[in-house]
Amino acid sequence: MNAIAKPDQPIKKHAGGRPTKYNPELIRKACDYLENYEALGHKIPTLAGLSLSIGINKETTQAWSKDKNKRQFSVLCSQIKMVQEQALIDKGLDSTWNGSITKLLLQKHGYHDNPQANQASSGITVNVNRGGVVLESGGQTLAISTDDK
Repeated sequence: MNAIAKPDQPIKKHAGGRPTKYNPELIRKACDYLENYEALGHKIPTLAGLSLSIGINKETTQAWSKDKNKRQFSVLCSQIKMVQEQALIDKGLDSTWNGSITKLLLQKHGYHDNPQANQASSGITVNVNRGGVVLESGGQTLAISTDDK
């Protein structure tokens, strides 16, 4: 029969498996990456670069960044994303970096260029099909039929 942990008792983990690499030395290396990513030849800090620098795979980095028991690591990953976002904005605005690549990377930070959304309030939509033409603008619709009836 399996024992059920009571709320006031810590849940015991199975002793098997590989021991975690998460330790104070790893956190120090991660902080060092954020401070010195350019010395490693990286244009911007990334979670992939962090993973390579500290010797763990990217999936582990992503999992640790969401783990509430690894708060220091989570905060560090957030800082990496913020530094990355700011660098993309700065270098994109002064045209140091390719605009298309900058735009693509900024989409990961919630920035979007959606011309359809920009036209929604003031644009005109034209739908053409075999039955005719439908013009829509500002909540008004004009349908022009091509039927000969």
